Amino acid sequence: MGTSGFTVWLTGMSGSGKSTLAQGLANRLRRLGKVVDVLDGPEMEQMLGIGGAATKDERNAEARKLAWVCKLVTRGGGIIIQSAIESPYREARDDARRQIGRFAEVFVECPTETLIQRDRTGRYKRALAGELKTLPGITEPYEPPAHPEVVVDTSKHGIDEAVEHILGQLVAQRLLDPSVAAMKGRPKVQARAPVSRPPKAGKKVLKMPARKPSRPEKAKRAAPSRRHISARTARADRPRMVAGGKRKR
Repeated sequence: MGTSGFTVWLTGMSGSGKSTLAQGLANRLRRLGKVVDVLDGPEMEQMLGIGGAATKDERNAEARKLAWVCKLVTRGGGIIIQSAIESPYREARDDARRQIGRFAEVFVECPTETLIQRDRTGRYKRALAGELKTLPGITEPYEPPAHPEVVVDTSKHGIDEAVEHILGQLVAQRLLDPSVAAMKGRPKVQARAPVSRPPKAGKKVLKMPARKPSRPEKAKRAAPSRRHISARTARADRPRMVAGGKRKR
């Protein structure tokens, strides 16, 4: 069973910045060499049926599913960040803490007025108009954590500042090693210079001078050999036959 894994459970009202903060924290931990999973996005709805809860019991049931996944990853030595749901009820969050063990609850706080101003999807407008019945903090209660490990107000602090604050609290809770959290990123590995090998003793390499190309010369007629000269001289000295059978010299 791993002892280095832990769960970061983000809770807060819709639009408070949970998903953005989860991705920022995950990227920061990955730069430190950690393997991190994030529970967020449409995959949770497809794989676990998360995101369609309308009552307290249904929301708590969704929280139990996510807590079970987080427990498996944490006990296996992994780091997992949950930001898929608001988990508005304190009872479900406390139950997740008991199941998982190595657990840090992060309350992503933001004033309701700011959330309404940020509302790009129109959920708060629809909820205030009575068109949407399932929005924690507006149409149903949202119970803030009683004793969270970390509180982040996204209306006052940027994502990078909030991530560094969370890292500091993870170190304080002994979930993250201080030496790892102090790193700005993975150390760069410098390439080693190639080592030149000395020549082997007893062997000398002789360099031959380059030969200059010779100029083309006109072909010369070969002089007759001595053998050919002697043959011609002998033929000249041989007596010739003339009429009457006499030899002429």
